[in-house]
Amino acid sequence: MAYQMSKRQLMISMVYGQAMIGVLTVLNVFFPEYLGYTFIIFIIGMGVFAALSARTMLKHVRSREAREIRSGKLLLKADPKVVKELQAADAERLTREMMPAAKAMLVPFLGLIVVFAWYPTYFGYATPIARSTDDVLVRVLIFLAGYEIPYSIIMGLNFLSRRALKEMVQVVQSYEVYDKGILGPGIVEFFPLDTKKYKVVYSPVRKFVELRKLGKPLVKFRFYTKRYERFVDILKRYGGVKDVERVE
Repeated sequence: MAYQMSKRQLMISMVYGQAMIGVLTVLNVFFPEYLGYTFIIFIIGMGVFAALSARTMLKHVRSREAREIRSGKLLLKADPKVVKELQAADAERLTREMMPAAKAMLVPFLGLIVVFAWYPTYFGYATPIARSTDDVLVRVLIFLAGYEIPYSIIMGLNFLSRRALKEMVQVVQSYEVYDKGILGPGIVEFFPLDTKKYKVVYSPVRKFVELRKLGKPLVKFRFYTKRYERFVDILKRYGGVKDVERVE
């Protein structure tokens, strides 16, 4: 399952990254003997932040909006066992559809390779130079460059991967549909749906209903269900959806 980072989350990530770089630069300038430890801190810090970001994206169902939707009448609820069975039956086509997003998710790992290669190489040459000068500003610039250059490369790679990704499929493993909206990991939407924002398709053959969030990339929230006709009827009756496209 893949999740697209929002602009707000991306901004928070950048602020966090710059703050960490600032702290590590100060530590290296005044305590250069702990250079190896700051590298460990940098890696652990970025890993913890990535984990917290992913957890935050999955906590939508606990939000205030979710509680408001849950105050309505429950009309349809996913059976996780059935979802897994239908997803498994559709595995061949689903795998092909998810491949572009999976490739894009490999970019952060390439970034880690850049960091591990850059850090010992750059600081192996730069640290003796920094220690040989009493000019604090020069030392700050030397250590700052050591973090900013790989960070910029990583952010650039991430930006290019997002630009190249045209569409992504997000299988909603557990979901609830109320007369007030839809709840699931990664999606909380009130009824009626914004038809300028979403397009609805369904597949009787593959047994799913899909909310396609228009934009770049096109995000396909996929709900596997044997009751796809019931789901479509709910979207028409409560979701304000008039046009529903059938796909094979």
